[in-house]
Amino acid sequence: MAKTLVVLNPISGLGRAAKLERSIQTALREGGLAFDWVRTQAPRHAIALAEQAKRAGCETIIAVGGDGIIHELVNGILRASDGNADGTLGVIPVGSGNDFAKMIPLQPDWQAAAQRILAGNTRWFDVGKLTADKPAEGGGAARYFANTFDTGFGAQVSKHSHIPYLTGTAMYLVAILKTLADYAVPRLKIEFADHTIVEQPSTMTVAAIGRCFGGGFWIAPQAQVDDGLLDIIIAQGLGRVGILQLLPKVMQGTHIGDPRIQFFRSPRIVITSPDPLAVEVDGEVPWVDAHRLEIELLPKRLRVIC
Repeated sequence: MAKTLVVLNPISGLGRAAKLERSIQTALREGGLAFDWVRTQAPRHAIALAEQAKRAGCETIIAVGGDGIIHELVNGILRASDGNADGTLGVIPVGSGNDFAKMIPLQPDWQAAAQRILAGNTRWFDVGKLTADKPAEGGGAARYFANTFDTGFGAQVSKHSHIPYLTGTAMYLVAILKTLADYAVPRLKIEFADHTIVEQPSTMTVAAIGRCFGGGFWIAPQAQVDDGLLDIIIAQGLGRVGILQLLPKVMQGTHIGDPRIQFFRSPRIVITSPDPLAVEVDGEVPWVDAHRLEIELLPKRLRVIC
């Protein structure tokens, strides 16, 4: 097995990843990179691929796709190392949202991303670990995340975000309108590492490593990928009008300081609720009815090619 594995999600970016497959292979080979190449076949396939590759001695795993495949590869890498720092991730962003790529930062330009991979410069990133009170879809009580966790409105939007022929911010805006048609505000108790407790209805609660989610919503504009802290954003229980008023601010990253938003930094939070909680991590929705969530920041656990 080569020491580098490239994993392509052929449906990323409405099939754009598959169309670029040969061009990306050629660019990497001509740059002198030796690698194995594999396509994902189903949801969560990349988790197993990354875990198997790491256990077999693979050093670098490269994602060709969007945030979904990055989420899966990060979970496979960290499962193989039991959450310890091990392995390197590269990214060629050809997905719908490409929010993780903004953390590097990369533009949605696969040629430039390929050149960065060939150059091989790296930086350590923090990773989040989420543990729930019941198994996630696909099994297991824990998931790692590379960018953001949220529960509430954002998770409900993610459930509606697979819309044919749309990508990026346009896709999420349509999903928001669909979610507004039928949305209930959950009641939360949020406990912080310093024993601060917040109890209130919350439209959305986010724990972020990166600054952007949803393909263009700058939810945590001051977040740093390696500061050892989660940026926590807690929105009040808002109705449809309040949500629509706040959304333009979130798109521009100017919502911090708004009286409807509370902002914290913490390495760990625990969320409990009597209401069933939908949960989104890196654009994926592994839980729809959790009642207890523990979110922990793991400092500098993922080496990323930058």
